[in-house]
Amino acid sequence: MRRPLLIGLIAGALAFVILAVVGVVVAFSVIDRQNAVAEHREATSELTDVVEASEVAITEADEVLSIAADPLLAVDAVAVVTTERDAATAGLDDADRMLETDLDELETESIRALTADILATSTDLRNDDERVFAALAELVSATQAAAPSVEAANFDAENAPHIAFRDAGADLDTAATDAIAEYLVSYLDAAHALEASHGEEIAEKAGPLLDGRLTVQAFARSISGGVLLDFDWAPTVSGYGLGGSYGGTSYWYSADGGYATITLSDSVATMWPGAGVQSLVVHEVGHAILAKCTELFFDSEFYAGEEESWATAWAIGMGYTADGSGESIYGRPSDGLIQLSTQCR
Repeated sequence: MRRPLLIGLIAGALAFVILAVVGVVVAFSVIDRQNAVAEHREATSELTDVVEASEVAITEADEVLSIAADPLLAVDAVAVVTTERDAATAGLDDADRMLETDLDELETESIRALTADILATSTDLRNDDERVFAALAELVSATQAAAPSVEAANFDAENAPHIAFRDAGADLDTAATDAIAEYLVSYLDAAHALEASHGEEIAEKAGPLLDGRLTVQAFARSISGGVLLDFDWAPTVSGYGLGGSYGGTSYWYSADGGYATITLSDSVATMWPGAGVQSLVVHEVGHAILAKCTELFFDSEFYAGEEESWATAWAIGMGYTADGSGESIYGRPSDGLIQLSTQCR
């Protein structure tokens, strides 16, 4: 008669076990989903940060591309920036879609699959950003590599725009990755100011003497030792320039690597390449080159409060001894000063 009671006890025990198992399964499922959601939250936080960084890269590329039509920017390098920018934008669109996904509509395993995709996308976006910035850096390098040819093409620009252009080119080395466009704009502005100055100088010197003037200037620059020279021309300089005479002046400055302005009488161009006018030009360059050799002369025993002796010595040391070297006006400098001047080239 006790068997039904025993059966009931067993059934109750089984029911309890079943309920316990079900409870464990449910609890595990809840915890598993919570873990999946937490992993997703961590991954989305990382992706959000990566997206923000990617937006910076794309914005910088867009700003650079807004000036891409400038003829001083390398077409091939600009094309690479465009390609990498477009690829990064596509990756950013994918990331935005992932971040907008509603987890309530996903099973736990789908959440984990989404999390894996998010982590992979974060890695892809970082790689995209690196390629964007690498393309921008390559554009900067190509721009800098072309700078000497830009300066050479605008050889007759005044000193100030030459110096500003060089400074802008050097500043490109210091540009932060999120400020490349700003520095490129400054460089291009300086380049176009250089072009404008060159055009103005050529227009000012235009006429029958232009070729002669440019020949004289090219000669002077070839011996200036890197000191920047710009030139003015006038019918007479310091009272010389008429009746077969010729004159010149030179004002130099040691700042910014050294630069000078040389003024020559028109007769220098008409009488070129006479020995006298060549010696005069070398004498004036001798003044200008002091911009980089100030200590050599001014700290020497040969400095006596004037620099005409130096310019004359420099011309003689260069082998230009004809009338115009300065010797006929200022006297022959000492052999020691002539020898000293040969150290400045």
